[in-house]
Amino acid sequence: MKISLSILLTALAAAVSAQDIEVDIDSTYFHPAASMYVQGNSAGASNLVYTGLAQFPDNGKLLRLKELLDQQQEQENQDQNQDQQDQQDQQDQEDQQDQQDQQDQQDQEQDQQNQNQQDQEQQDQEQQEADAQQPPPSAEKMSQDEAERLLEAMKQDEENKRLQLHPVMGAPVKVDKDW
Repeated sequence: MKISLSILLTALAAAVSAQDIEVDIDSTYFHPAASMYVQGNSAGASNLVYTGLAQFPDNGKLLRLKELLDQQQEQENQDQNQDQQDQQDQQDQEDQQDQQDQQDQQDQEQDQQNQNQQDQEQQDQEQQEADAQQPPPSAEKMSQDEAERLLEAMKQDEENKRLQLHPVMGAPVKVDKDW
């Protein structure tokens, strides 16, 4: 009986110390790590969980919290990869649009040049046709009176130009002395 009582007391002491250890695990590792996880500090929570699991690898609460942290990390990695893929897709799409715009602009410029060249050729051709249709200008016949008037107008014009070249000399102007 003494032996059973001593075994019972030892088992009871072990159970009490196990509860004390679990309370220490909860207050030292699990609760602070869970609080950090809820607040969004997954790096600090992860560090605390791994430290607790290093000392108590079979603790269910810490194992479950580690799984949650791993899932969150995996989700963040997927989100980050998706964001990077979306950015790459958007960049590729913008590059493709830029190339298409440049090609369209080059095509428009080429079309404009071709149109200008065709217009110029058409104008040249129309001018050649118009020149071919018009007879060479003939000298107009003048009457005797018209020829005399034309000569008189030319003489008058020449005389006006000569007068402008030689100023008219007039009487000298008297200047008072200003000293």
